Amino acid sequence: MSKKIVLTSCGIINENLKEEFYKLLDKEIDTIKVLYITTAIDGEDDSNTSWIDEEFKTILDLGIKKENIKEYKMDCEIDLSLYDMIYMMGGNTFYLLKKIRDTKFDIKLKEAINNSIVYVGSSAGSIILGNTVELALTYDKNEVNLTDFKGLKLIDGIVVPHANRKQEFIAEKRERYKDKIYAINDEHGVIYNNNEIKEL
Repeated sequence: MSKKIVLTSCGIINENLKEEFYKLLDKEIDTIKVLYITTAIDGEDDSNTSWIDEEFKTILDLGIKKENIKEYKMDCEIDLSLYDMIYMMGGNTFYLLKKIRDTKFDIKLKEAINNSIVYVGSSAGSIILGNTVELALTYDKNEVNLTDFKGLKLIDGIVVPHANRKQEFIAEKRERYKDKIYAINDEHGVIYNNNEIKEL
């Protein structure tokens, strides 16, 4: 089965990205069921939460119905096969990855993605799919004291969101790492569909 992955910084915003996203779906957009995972937000200590509401609106703007979206915190057992899409919100990368490992959600997540459930990552939700999350040390606090920075390796490379704010940082990391670096600007994204990768 082919993987259907969308990596973003702030959600699916630009029209080209939307077009490619719709091609991943096997159903009408207003019928798909979405598991909306907000775990990474809990690792943030920022009192400004307006970005969360703004990004949730981008999900609705795709044509997804609010009643078809279930919020999830990895705090109970869940059958991922009941959903057509997983939306992994941003927040603290290290908190998110630790929670995924502690709950063994990585096993379920990999199985779901390998079974063609559409995965949309935003910021931290995109970073974790790459080979390493180490680059996030520069801008996320590692208050959970994570020492193993290996990502889920569902994308062969390193994902750096908000790239438009980190040009010098990315240039420096390209020198250091042999992996391909996917530098994603706030309004853009990467689509991985059937082993074909498009940067939009």
